[in-house]
Formats: sequence, structure tokens, C-alpha cells
Amino acid sequence: MKIAVFGGLGALASEFVVQAMVASHFVSWFIHTDDELSDTSLEAPAYSDTIRIVRGSSDILSKYQEVIAGCDAVVVAFDARYTQPSSWVHQQRLIQTAMRRESVQRLLVITTHGAGDSQRRLDWSTWAKLNIDQVRYMLLGQADMCWSLVAQYSAQEDVVTSSETLEPRSGSSGADGDDKPHHTDWVLQWTILRPGLLTEGPATGTYLASHEHIFGGHISIADVSDCAIKALEENMDIGECFSVAYSARVA
Repeated sequence: MKIAVFGGLGALASEFVVQAMVASHFVSWFIHTDDELSDTSLEAPAYSDTIRIVRGSSDILSKYQEVIAGCDAVVVAFDARYTQPSSWVHQQRLIQTAMRRESVQRLLVITTHGAGDSQRRLDWSTWAKLNIDQVRYMLLGQADMCWSLVAQYSAQEDVVTSSETLEPRSGSSGADGDDKPHHTDWVLQWTILRPGLLTEGPATGTYLASHEHIFGGHISIADVSDCAIKALEENMDIGECFSVAYSARVA
């Protein structure tokens, strides 16, 4: 399978890239122009049959198309430590527009427990951990730097579930000046994974992936990546959201 990956050098995206390559999938990975890879040999011609690394600005639609071109599926795993959360909605729309233009329909998005309709099951301690930066900025009086991580993931999910794109109307030009025809038979085939609190540790395969909302719980970054790969390989339910964690407490 050929998989386009968005999330840059974030922990989840990076781990997914490694596991996907180990599983013999081809990876097309989008990173920022000035990102420094821990293994620079990945950009060498010797790896061209295994991975394609595309560098560029997150505002240029043509770069998203370059990443997605020829792929079978797209994985999005944004990380607040790598990408400004306030940009996630815009980037998600660009990704879906590029998918439409490149006729790629399969999309797997990794957000967080508490996003979307799972928010009503989010306990206060988990909310505080997910939004620690927001709390810190509030205490420092830096209101302009204050954002809710859960709210940003929820807004990103709204773009996915409503299948929004930036595709121009007939006769108008695209976001980067490129006017391409519509793909009227294109339908976004999405699945959303909502992991619990992310931890370090190996992939165990002992997690629970449930349609039900999991109370709290945690899961390693490696196991989330393992779940994401299996979701694509096994064609996990399209148009559904899954809570993923080691916890078996569901509602």
C-alpha cells in the first residue's frame, strides 16, 4: 500500500512512518522545509522505492498534491508540539482538496479522546492533561497564546465528517492558482481514531479499539501507530470514529 502521511516530525507521524516501512508499505511523508531528520539517509536515492519525502510550506496546495499523488490512502496525525493547533482546520481542508484532485478517497485521521461527540465522556483530569499548555498560558496571563487542544481536534474532525474541501467552483482557480477539473464521483472514505493519553513504550497489540467512548485510559504512541496501520490494512469501518486505549472502561 502507498500511504501519504501528514503530521511532520510529530511523535505519532514519525512512529507511523517507521512502522509502515517495516510493514513493507511505501510512505510519502510531508515535512517542513527546514525540518532536520534524525536519519538523513532517508532522502537518499537508495530509499526511493520505500519512502518519498516532500518538503515545503503547509500553505501550498500543490505540495499536498505532490505528497498524495499515486497513493492509496492518507494518514493525518497532527501534534501540538510540532504544528500550531490553530492551523489544523486549514491544513485538513487542504489535504482533502488535494485528495479530491488526486482521486484518493481513503483517509485515516488521528485526533484524541475527548474530541467530537466523545467530549461528554472526558473526565476533568484527562482534560487538564490534554490542555496543559492552555492552563499554563492562562496562569501566565498570555491569553493570546491560549487555545484548547480538544477544541482544535474537534474542529478538525468537523472538516473530515462534513467532507469539506477548498475545491473551487467551476471556472475559478484553485488556492495556488491551479484550475483543475472536478471529480464528481469522489467520495471521502474516512475513519477517525481517538487515542487516550499518549505514552512512551513498545507496541503491545493489547489495546481496545471501540465504537464506544472510553473513559480516560492511555496508550503508547507505538500502539496507536499499530492500530492505524491495521485500520488501513483491514479496511476498518468507514465513516466511523474509534476510541483507542488500554482501558476497558467504555460507555
